Amino acid sequence: MTTPFVKPVGQWLTNLRRPSGLGKNPERAQQRAEQLTAIDPDLNPRTLGWTVDWQRHHTGLRALLDAGASLDEIMPGVTWRGVDIGRWLTRQIRDWAQLNEEEQRRLGEVGVKPAARPQKTAARTASC
Repeated sequence: MTTPFVKPVGQWLTNLRRPSGLGKNPERAQQRAEQLTAIDPDLNPRTLGWTVDWQRHHTGLRALLDAGASLDEIMPGVTWRGVDIGRWLTRQIRDWAQLNEEEQRRLGEVGVKPAARPQKTAARTASC
């Protein structure tokens, strides 16, 4: 019995995302990029405005939600494939204004909302 060849897909994708990762011939590289984007529009997150790390965490969040978890249950320490999704989610909610529109939209699709800002109350004046 022969062992099937196993390719580390994550490393392969990382190599594809590098400059000249799709080949040195610009026309062929463009064609390959279009073909890969047709398979997965999120293939190269950098061109979409976020990092592979952000995309990995977002994928983990969706996986947890698809498995039946609620947003309230995904707190720091809740992991998916060894990645702390709860800590990441807390940062996304807290730093909502720093996210780009597409990140906000994707998080909003699964029910994530920005942190509520405490309202400032007018200072009371003492009566003399």
